[in-house]
Amino acid sequence: MPDNAESGARVANREGFAARIPRDAIAGAGVLVFCVAVYLVTLTFKEAPAVIAQNVQPATFPRMVLVVMAVLAGIIIFQSFRTRDKPKKPLKPMVWLSAMVMPGFVIAFYLLGILPAMILLCFFLPLLWGERRFRIIVPYSIVFPAAIYLLFVTVLKVHFEPSPLAFW
Repeated sequence: MPDNAESGARVANREGFAARIPRDAIAGAGVLVFCVAVYLVTLTFKEAPAVIAQNVQPATFPRMVLVVMAVLAGIIIFQSFRTRDKPKKPLKPMVWLSAMVMPGFVIAFYLLGILPAMILLCFFLPLLWGERRFRIIVPYSIVFPAAIYLLFVTVLKVHFEPSPLAFW
């Protein structure tokens, strides 16, 4: 009889696992719903004339980002059914501080322009995370934003509007 009760408990555990939807699958499904909603918004974007389209229509880049997000969400959903949910620890305050930096970046992007805003973000975010080696932070905060800017401007031919406070 103990074998039956023990094996019955194992079967019940497996059935409970199979019947329960993992938290990561729910989060991934939420990301997929977001991707679909934003994709529908991109259908309302007007086509730009070829002269000013810069080889890319306004909806192209957001759609590419959405495809990457959807593929990654699909991977998360698939993998979530292969492993058990582990008890999650509460988020550390640093996660919330890092998230609060993002609206500041958007404001800096508008006021200062893309390059100075990226430089500030790449300088202050590592400091916020506790990095104190300035010989690494300073080159990173200059080279990485410059590389991203050059990629968009030279390779992708994206034009960035000057900011209201731009002096260059």
